[in-house]
Amino acid sequence: MRTLTEKYFGGLPLEKEEYEADFAVVDKYQSFSAELLRLSLLGLAGYGFLIANIVLKATSSAQGEVLLRIFLQTSTIFVLSIGAVALGIASATALGHRYFATDCITHFVRRLRAGKRYDALPEGDTNRAALAQVVMHEQWSLEKDVRLCRWLLISASLFLIIGAACVALSFASTLFGARLS
Repeated sequence: MRTLTEKYFGGLPLEKEEYEADFAVVDKYQSFSAELLRLSLLGLAGYGFLIANIVLKATSSAQGEVLLRIFLQTSTIFVLSIGAVALGIASATALGHRYFATDCITHFVRRLRAGKRYDALPEGDTNRAALAQVVMHEQWSLEKDVRLCRWLLISASLFLIIGAACVALSFASTLFGARLS
C-alpha cells in the first residue's frame, strides 16, 4: 500500500481530527456507489430471470410460444440489449468510482503527511522545495480524482436509471404483450 511506506511519509502520525470528517464523507459516497453497483447487478439478474425462468421455461405451452414470439421481437431484443449494456456500464462506473474514491483518500493522506513534514523542516532546509512540490502534486492529483469521481457517480446513476427502465419495459413487453395476444 503506497500510503504506508517511508517514501510516502508513512511514519508520520496524523491526528484523527485532521481526516475524520473527510473519511466520513468518502464513506457515504462509497456506500452510495456500492448501492448503485448492487442495484445494477440486481437488474442484470432480473434479465437473467426473465430469459431463463419466464421465456425459455414457458415454451412448452401455447402461451409459452406466444411469450417466446413476443420476446424475440426486434423491439424487445433492442430494449433488452440497451438495458443490459446500460446496467453493465452502471456497474463498471460504480466500481470505478469506488477505486478512485479510495485513491482520493490516498492523495489526501499523502498531502497531509507531506504538509506536516514540510512544516516541521526549518526555513532554510533544501528539502522544503521538494516537499512543496509533493504537496502541490498531491493536491492536483486529489482534485483530478475528485472530478473524475463526480462524473463516474453521475454516470453510474444515469446508466442505472436507463437500465432499470429497460428492465421494466422488457418485462412489460414480454409479460403483458403475451396477455394481449
